[in-house]
Order: sequence, then C-alpha cells, then structure tokens
Amino acid sequence: MTIIGILTDFGPRGAHYVAEMKGVAYKINPDAHLVDISHNIAPFSIREAAYALFTVYDTFPIGSIFVTVVDPGVGSNRDIVAIQTTDGYFLIGPDNGIFSYFAQQGLIAVIVRIEDEEYFYPPFAEIIKERRNRNDSIQDFETEARVPEMENIDFMNSPEKNTENESLWAGTFHGRDIMMPVAAHLAQGLELFSIGEIKDEICMLDEFEPKISDDQRTLEGLIQYSDSFGNLITNIPIAQFYALFHQTAPFLHLHFHDKEYQIKVSRIFAGHSSESLLLVEGASGFMEICKNQASAHDFLTASVGDHFTLEFMGGLFSEFSPQL
Repeated sequence: MTIIGILTDFGPRGAHYVAEMKGVAYKINPDAHLVDISHNIAPFSIREAAYALFTVYDTFPIGSIFVTVVDPGVGSNRDIVAIQTTDGYFLIGPDNGIFSYFAQQGLIAVIVRIEDEEYFYPPFAEIIKERRNRNDSIQDFETEARVPEMENIDFMNSPEKNTENESLWAGTFHGRDIMMPVAAHLAQGLELFSIGEIKDEICMLDEFEPKISDDQRTLEGLIQYSDSFGNLITNIPIAQFYALFHQTAPFLHLHFHDKEYQIKVSRIFAGHSSESLLLVEGASGFMEICKNQASAHDFLTASVGDHFTLEFMGGLFSEFSPQL
C-alpha cells in the first residue's frame, strides 16, 4: 500500500475539489491510500505550501507520494514536475517554488517534467487530443491560405497565441487532470522516467534564506507560516540562530513594521507573561515568534511574507544568562 498525501489551498468550500481528485485516484488505483495533509494553505501562498510540505513529508513511510496543488500560475507555461528525493519520497506539483527546501537541502535526486498524456485523467487527455487535432487543422488551413506578402507572419506563434503547453493543457484543475492521475499511476509501480523528460533544476522562492549582516549583529528573516495559535514560523533555522546567538549576547530586539520590540529567547512557553514576545524553537526546525497563550500574529498584525530583523544586543555572552 502506497500513501498519497494531498496538500492544497482549496479551503473548506473547495472540499468537493479534493473529493474529485480522490475519485480520480481511486478509479486508476483502487488500492491507493489517500491522506489529507491540509487544504487550508492560504490561497496562492507558495511559501506556506513549501514550508508545510517540507516539515511533514519525512514523517510518512518511505515511498510515499505527495501531491501539492498550490498553483497561482495554472494555465501558464510553468512546468508540472515529479521529483524523487534522495531519501526515497516522491513529490508532484507545479514548478513554482514549492520544492525550494528540498533543493536547498540537497534532497532532490531526479526531476522529471510531466509530459506523457497517457497518464492523465482520460477525459482531459481526450480534450488535449481534440485540441491538437484542431490546431493541426488550423495550421494546415493557414499554410494553404498564405499569400506572398504574408510569408513572414508566424501564425502559430504570434503574440495573440500561447505556447503549445498553454494552448493544449489550458484548464484550471491540473490537480485532478494531471497531478493526481500521475500519482495514482506511480503508486501502482509506474517508473518515474515513463512520464516525461529529465529536468535539470527547479524554480526557487525569492528571499528564501535569512540574511546575516557583515558584523553578525543583525539577522533579517521573514514569516513563512502562521498557525492557528498565532505563532509566527520564521525562515530562520534553529541551528543558524543559535550559532549567532551564542557568539553575541542573549538580549534581542525585534524590528517589525517600523517598530521595535524586546523579545525573549526561550525553549518553553510556560512561565512567561502573555504580554511578552518570545522567540521559541519550533518543532519544525525553525525559530518561531510567539506569545504564551496569546497570538503574536494579532499583536504584530503579521502576514506571511513579512520581513523582520533580529538585532543582537548587549555584551559578551559569558556576562549574561539567556532566558531559557
């Protein structure tokens, strides 16, 4: 039994879209085991999807397949890819940055651009076939209809027309029509190399890694996720933070939205006032800006993608004791 995990931004009112994807999977592979990871990613938030996928995937059995449908570029000429990781998992989704963490960590073994329509949802594959036949007929007609003074006009590639993938694969539900069918076939044992050509690299998120100042006194990061408790998950890895923290001093100032706050470093929530801002080691491996039994999200009026700066204050670390 192979698990197929599903991660989307469809939300509660898109539950029927998820059901369609599952129905297609079961038609192709009745033995598939489907698991909902989350369908509450903020609409079009590639950054949230990248974070959620990376923090969840390796808690599943090796060989599991993950279909991530957060795709603000649907209908464009962005690729849809299938990836095998170095630790034995499979990832399927649009090549728009959602696999950035895997590339950064050197976890990508093979990238395949999904191309073979044989493994698409059959009704959609038929639509593509009809579009191709229609395009061929139009091209034949335009070729026959050309007159000498029009010889330099490229009918099929004029600005008014899209690329081949845009015209043939146009549609708004590639999760149902392409990604999930391919996942279901892979779960049945289909070889990854059967679905398309090798691709050398993938798109990466902008401003993906935190920035350290030359004097190592400031660390600029961003918010990549906000959970239901109002905890703000940053893009600062725990190990990177403590490497700087232990070199300077235990006191921090947070610069956020043109305001400055004192922030305490702690490994626990308990014992701190709900008024205090905390910088806590998150279970996902990143530092989190939090409050004890209160919402840092609401207090700071924060959004995913917001930038902040941590300023390391005080003297030598040996002179102080951190609030741990």
